[in-house]
Amino acid sequence: MKHSKSKFGSWLLAIGFWLIATGATSRPFLHDLNIRVVLSHNGDAQITETRLMDIDSEGTECYIGLANMGQSIVGNLKVKDETGREYTCVDDWDIDQSRQWKAGKCGIIEKRNGYELCWGLGDEGHRTYTTTYTITSLVHAYPDADAIRHVFLDEAVRPKPAHVRMTIVTADGTPISPDSCGIWGFRFQGELWFEGDSIVVESTEAFEDRSALYVMVRFPKGMFEPTIQEDDTFEHKQQLAFEGSDYVGDDDEEISTFETILGIIVGMVMWILPIFCGIAYLWYVWRARRRVNKDLLWYRDIPLNGNMQQANDILNAYRYYGTDYNNLLSACILKLIDLGAISIKPVQNKKGKMVNSFVINEFQDARNQPLLLRKLHTIFKVAAGDDTVLEPKELKAYMKNTSNESVTDSFINTLHTKTALSSYKDRQDEVRQVFGLRKFLKEFTLLDERGVNEVKLWKDYMIYATLFGIADQVIKDMKKINPEFFNMDRVAAQMADDMTLPTINSALRSSYTRAYMNKVNREQRASGHGGHSSWGGGGGGFSGGGGGGGVR
Repeated sequence: MKHSKSKFGSWLLAIGFWLIATGATSRPFLHDLNIRVVLSHNGDAQITETRLMDIDSEGTECYIGLANMGQSIVGNLKVKDETGREYTCVDDWDIDQSRQWKAGKCGIIEKRNGYELCWGLGDEGHRTYTTTYTITSLVHAYPDADAIRHVFLDEAVRPKPAHVRMTIVTADGTPISPDSCGIWGFRFQGELWFEGDSIVVESTEAFEDRSALYVMVRFPKGMFEPTIQEDDTFEHKQQLAFEGSDYVGDDDEEISTFETILGIIVGMVMWILPIFCGIAYLWYVWRARRRVNKDLLWYRDIPLNGNMQQANDILNAYRYYGTDYNNLLSACILKLIDLGAISIKPVQNKKGKMVNSFVINEFQDARNQPLLLRKLHTIFKVAAGDDTVLEPKELKAYMKNTSNESVTDSFINTLHTKTALSSYKDRQDEVRQVFGLRKFLKEFTLLDERGVNEVKLWKDYMIYATLFGIADQVIKDMKKINPEFFNMDRVAAQMADDMTLPTINSALRSSYTRAYMNKVNREQRASGHGGHSSWGGGGGGFSGGGGGGGVR
C-alpha cells in the first residue's frame, strides 16, 4: 500500500513538472509596456501604449482604467494586434460578453469619475496589443507653470509589467529642455532623463504588486496654451506630490558657495562671459591676498575666540577657487580629543590583541560647544554603537545608510557655511590674525627653544595646524623644540597619534564626500533634473489614478 501511494505521488509530481514546462499553468504575463505621449499645443495628448503579453485561457478582455480625470475627456480609442488587424470599436461595451464575442473588438466605458478602455483578448499565446487614445487637457495651466501630473499605470493593474519605457514629445517638435522643464517619477524603480527634445522614463526593476507609474512634468509658461486653468500654484502641487517621497530630506538649507559657482559655470560654460568673470575674480582674490600678507606679522594667540569654523570660512574666502572642509573635519576630531569627548586607547580586538582604537566618550558640557562639534560627536557615538569603539567601517556604514540622511544632511548643512570674500572687507584684523597664526606655525622652528612661552597653547596649535593643512610639519617641529612634551601630556600624545587618526580621518572624509554628493544628487532630482524615481511613495493628487487595469 505504501508503494502504491509513493508511485501515485511520483505521477502527480511528474504531471506538475510537465504542466510547468509546457506553460499549462501559466497566467497572463505582461513582458513589456511601451508608452508614447505626444502633446499638442493646447495641452491635449495622444497616447500610444504597446503591450507585449502572454495570454492564456484566463479572462475575456484587457483594459486601461483612468479615474479622477476631472474635466479631461478620453476618446478616439484604436486597438491593433501583432497581425496589424485594427479592432472594431463598439459603442456600448459589455464586460459580461464572452471572449469569443469580444475578439477583434474594443470600446470605452464611461464611469462616474473616469473611463475604462477595453479590448478583447482573442487567441491565447504571445500577443502584442497597440492601443491609441486621446486625453484632452493632460497639461494643466497653473499661475507659475504648466504641468502634467498623471498616473500612467495604476497600482491595481494586473498583471504588472516586467519592463516599462515611456517617452514624452511635442506634436510640433518644440524641444522639452532641462533648462526650463522638470521631471519627477513616483512609485516605481526607474530613471528619468531628458534625451534630445524629449523626456524618457524607464523602469530598472520589474514592477511589484504595489508599483505604479506616476509622472510629473513641469513646463514653462508659454510653451503650451492649456484649456484647463488651475487656481492653485504648481509649487504647492509639487509639495503635495513630494509628501511621502524621497525627493526631499528633512533639511532644506541654502546651498553653499561652491554649489552656486558650480551651477553658474555649468549653466554658462558655452559662453565667453565666464572667462572674463573668472579672470576678474582671480585678480580680485589675488589683490585681497596681497593686502593680507603685506607686512604680515606672527600671531601667537588663537584667533576668533577659538571658532575654527569661522577661521575655515576665512581660508575658503581667500582661496582662488573652490572650498575645502576636509581639514576642518580633521581639526574637529582633534578638538573633540582635546575636550575629552574622544580618546585613543588600547582595546582588545577580535584576535585578542591590544590595539589603539578610537573610543567615543560622553561629551561633557556639550551645550556650550559649537554646533558642528556636537553634531559630529553624535554621528560618531551612534555609529560606534554600544561598545563605544568606532571602527572606520562603522562610520562608513552609518553615513551610507539612507535612513540616516536627515542627520547627515543636517551635519553637511552646518559644515557648509558662507565664504564670500566681500564679507571680510571690514574685518581685516580677524583675517590677519588667522593668516598670522598660519605664518607663525609654518615658521615654528625659527623660535628660540628657551624663549618659548606658548607651550600651554600647543594643543590648540596642533588643531589649527591641522586646519591649515600643515600638521605633520608643525608636530615634527614641536618634537624638535620640546621632545618631552608628548611624553608628559597624554592628550597631546593622542592628538599626535599617526597610526589611529589617519584611518578615522580617511573614513570621515570619504564618508562625508559620499554623503555630500548624495545630498546634491537628491536636490538635483527634487529640482526636476531627472535621475532615479521615488520608489517609496509620493504623487498625491494626480489624475488617472485609482482606475485599475489589466486582464479580467
